Amino acid sequence: MFGFARDEEVPRLVSVETTSHCNAKCVFCPNNALARDKGPMEQDLFEKIIEDCREFRLEAIEPFLQGDPFSDPKILERLEHIRRRLPDTKLRLYTNGFGMSPKKIDAMVGLGMDHLYVSVNTLDPKKYKDVMGLSLERTLENLAYLTEPGRRGRVAKHVTFRMTRLGDTTLAEQDDFTRYCEERGVESLIVGLFNYKGDIKSDLPVPSYGCEHVARLDILATGKITLCCMDQDGAYGWGNLRELSVLEAYRHPAARRYRELHRTGKRREVDPCGTCNNHWPGFHGLSPLDAARAGLEYCAYVARYRPNGRKAPHGTPDSDDALVQLQSKHAAAGAAAKAGREAAKNA
Repeated sequence: MFGFARDEEVPRLVSVETTSHCNAKCVFCPNNALARDKGPMEQDLFEKIIEDCREFRLEAIEPFLQGDPFSDPKILERLEHIRRRLPDTKLRLYTNGFGMSPKKIDAMVGLGMDHLYVSVNTLDPKKYKDVMGLSLERTLENLAYLTEPGRRGRVAKHVTFRMTRLGDTTLAEQDDFTRYCEERGVESLIVGLFNYKGDIKSDLPVPSYGCEHVARLDILATGKITLCCMDQDGAYGWGNLRELSVLEAYRHPAARRYRELHRTGKRREVDPCGTCNNHWPGFHGLSPLDAARAGLEYCAYVARYRPNGRKAPHGTPDSDDALVQLQSKHAAAGAAAKAGREAAKNA
């Protein structure tokens, strides 16, 4: 986007939360502690957003944000609608795989999905249950069906299984996960724990370089604009897609301010970005010199902290301390969110 006037910029990605419901209870995800009511996006709003995206050349779209896509009963028809109305836009989907049944997998064949990401996190049945609140057996059955020769490539051009590395994730767990991905013929991705604006304990520090999230537009199920996926309730967002178009929302003064601060090295000076350790770098809209500088800062961060890939746990391998801390954090946040909703209803 370098060379374009700032008021002519378009988002590199639009993320649409078709539902805020999720079938999992991941201890490191804020979905189970949302302060807002959960529900699906209304179809007329969804179609309006997709039509807005036809006004410019959109690189990628993700019908996902806080909920799991397969908790949305309309997800298959919505995927078909996206592909029909945005045939040249990359379609990417994130899921935990639990609700991605063989029937739904078959329905995705031929959609031309660019990338399918599945958060697996661990292959230990007990830990999977503790971390995600789901049965690993059912998920693995779905993934076995997905990755059968002849089917995997027809569902998506790229399939990646993802592991979020907790503080007590052992090297053996990581090696088992990598080996499993190799056996299933999919890409593996191991990432460190994000701290969700400081709400979750993580050993990764806040980077100095700008974040890639400021060059995208994230939309909650109600149509409310949220700063990013870390801003789970839209507390730092601006406007609503029922009143604004996608381009108007992306070019809003508040959005432009965040982009400008990130691009000029002031990420740590703005709330809540100054407490968030999302480590994916943002190059969109930078000059060649600034992009090179950001690239060097990112390489230094990776070399020092190893946010992705195989890494030894920072606690004892058999310690449950990290899991207990995360569970306690979310239990308290969930109780506070429930109390807030009850107070709002009774007001």
